[in-house]
Amino acid sequence: MAIDKGMPIEQVQRLLGHVRIDTTLRYAIVNQNNVKMAYRKFI
Repeated sequence: MAIDKGMPIEQVQRLLGHVRIDTTLRYAIVNQNNVKMAYRKFI
């Protein structure tokens, strides 16, 4: 949920205590609509 609300993946990684970001990405479920909105925001 934190990722969907805009929290950077690196901060989620630290919050969860993961040493490697790969571990965080394994558990992260990214909402496709949020990906589209982020793309539009930065492009």
